[in-house]
Amino acid sequence: MPEGGQHFSLDERSADWERLRLILDRIQSSGLQGLSEEQLSALPALYRKTLSDLSLFRTRGDNPMLVEQLSGLCNRAHGVIYGRKLGERRLGFLEYVLEEIPRAVRRCHRLVLASAAVMTVCALLGWIHCQVDADMARAVLGPEMINQYQTSLRAAHEDADLGLAAQIPKDQRSGMWVMITSNNIRVGFNSFLLGIIGGVPALLMMAFNGYMLGAIAFLYFTTPPGLDVNLPLYFIAGVAAHGAIELPAICLAGAAGMKIGFAWVFPGLRPRGEAMREAVGDAGKLVLATTLTLVVAGIIEAFVTPLTPEEGLPLNVLYTLKIAVGVVVFSLWLAWLYFGGRERQPA
Repeated sequence: MPEGGQHFSLDERSADWERLRLILDRIQSSGLQGLSEEQLSALPALYRKTLSDLSLFRTRGDNPMLVEQLSGLCNRAHGVIYGRKLGERRLGFLEYVLEEIPRAVRRCHRLVLASAAVMTVCALLGWIHCQVDADMARAVLGPEMINQYQTSLRAAHEDADLGLAAQIPKDQRSGMWVMITSNNIRVGFNSFLLGIIGGVPALLMMAFNGYMLGAIAFLYFTTPPGLDVNLPLYFIAGVAAHGAIELPAICLAGAAGMKIGFAWVFPGLRPRGEAMREAVGDAGKLVLATTLTLVVAGIIEAFVTPLTPEEGLPLNVLYTLKIAVGVVVFSLWLAWLYFGGRERQPA
């Protein structure tokens, strides 16, 4: 493709990218004072060339792996030139959370969306399979979960407890928050570790969790409860408030692991070690995003999800309010990751 009257050569461009990478590595290890005068003067020009190449490949859309690599390289160079990274000025924790983490998530958005897509498709498969064969729900969920479900329905019918699920007493909610959050983080960390092994095991875990969710939803949506309660609404309200960000957080963890796993399997034009080092930076930010999200989800699950209606408040109204909480929480979470740090990104 012509550029400036000359034929576009991938070999020539890759030499410029490698030169820029070496300069940035030197800055990271020795600071700006470690550069020669020639390297220092070449840095802005190499950055502009690489940024132009990034724009070209983004427009063509035929090499997403290369686009991701060049994007990371441009972000590093932008940080050096504009004094944002690599020793020029250390970011505060709040600035790091509000700006750097959302940028990393957006750079890895394909992996995040892939995790979410696998979970969603397998949830639909779980529902469909159980609809085709009603006994499949029992086989998938297992006798323990089926017994818990039937016990809660029986207690609700006999004791007029329309809360259905076990409620958390107020004096135990702080302790339960710690337990819930620890368990959620453990699940997220497992997703991350599985992703490191080439990325495929993490996708399988997303598939399993999605399938289980679809089977459980089928049970609540299709089983006659035997009492005057909107069971599908109860199910949605029981997961919406905290699940609105808990499930996406697990997808973030899976994407973090896949980021490293795919960098190992598909290093592209870079040496495998260099690809791994670059992947670790974004993967670590995704893990931190997962942890922060799960902490908030744990608080909601311990203090909001178990709420029972005050006297005179219809149960369906409370369920609707819980669903509204889930919508608001997810909207805020999505705004954080979508808009955070955009004003400081290179044009």
